[in-house]
Amino acid sequence: MNTGNDQISWIVSWCRAIGLTPSNTPPWLYALLALLCTFCFVVVPSGAFISYLDRKLSADLQARVGPNRAGPGGLFQPFADILKLLQKDTQKQWGWRENFWLSVHTMALYSTLAVLPLGSVALLVDTEMSAFLPFWSALVLGLGTMLLGLSQESVPGWFGGIRVAAQTLAGSFPALVALLCVGIRAGGFRWSVLANSQGFSPWSWAVFANPFLLVAFFIFVMSGLVLLAIAPLDGGLSMSDIHGGVSSHLFGRRLSLFRFGRFYGFFLWSVITVVLFLGAWRLPNGFTHGLLRLEAYSVLAVFELVWLLLKTFTLMLLIVWISRVNTRSRVDQITDFSWKVLSPFSLLALVGASIWAGWRAF
Repeated sequence: MNTGNDQISWIVSWCRAIGLTPSNTPPWLYALLALLCTFCFVVVPSGAFISYLDRKLSADLQARVGPNRAGPGGLFQPFADILKLLQKDTQKQWGWRENFWLSVHTMALYSTLAVLPLGSVALLVDTEMSAFLPFWSALVLGLGTMLLGLSQESVPGWFGGIRVAAQTLAGSFPALVALLCVGIRAGGFRWSVLANSQGFSPWSWAVFANPFLLVAFFIFVMSGLVLLAIAPLDGGLSMSDIHGGVSSHLFGRRLSLFRFGRFYGFFLWSVITVVLFLGAWRLPNGFTHGLLRLEAYSVLAVFELVWLLLKTFTLMLLIVWISRVNTRSRVDQITDFSWKVLSPFSLLALVGASIWAGWRAF
């Protein structure tokens, strides 16, 4: 179902709709437009939507009013927050090193837009290494955060950067092992292979394929929280001196860039979790085949994207609600939990998934 010609046809048909024809448009511009559309029409609205639901539903759970001033029912509260944030002025003039490492810290994650799996006909990059590329960006994110702290030339900054680096390394190992468990069942690590190994029904999702993949699912989710320092496992980011004390110096555009980068990391990991374990973008086979026969690739892409985002937002909100009722842990507690609990169980899940796959093949 997912072929290179299908992907090209979808992109070309979309470009023709806005007046760009293949005869006068270079291929790299198609890819650039696809990345810009993904960021502007998927990632940014998702950030506003999750921010609103987080504040609104959390307020309902805690018997508070919640956002109700900006727009009907506080619907425009995320836009009011970003405008208020941009109006704040910095209290410290940053040097070129701080600006450079903040850029590395943020763009490391945005580079994954090219491999973000958003549907069978909306994949720009679909190789055997696609599932591993987000790990590279997460590790570069941790490196950029560490160097951002070290560039502050202060003892709190040095320790803040080292804490984040230690937490990133602790979370990367069990997450990688959990990914291998899914790849063994699917028979590859291409986004299309991982998605096509599952179905529309929840009972055909990888998370319910065998008990070991169910364990791998929880390990992958928790390892992502450790790897990207997402609440409630965000001890490396909860200190006042994290990133070298820049919490008191990050204002305006810098703070907006930093915070949105953290949200995108959360969004990216949730999308990957849905693709690996929760059925990806798979729709009912009859519906999908009907659209393919009609060559309605754009319509299929929209339905797959909406179904994928619904599952992604549900997972994100569940994680946010759990974080609301759990206290933050210290960095040493988080790293101990990752190395002493998540890592051994991930290896156990890998061995069990391998035996299960071998037994089924036999």
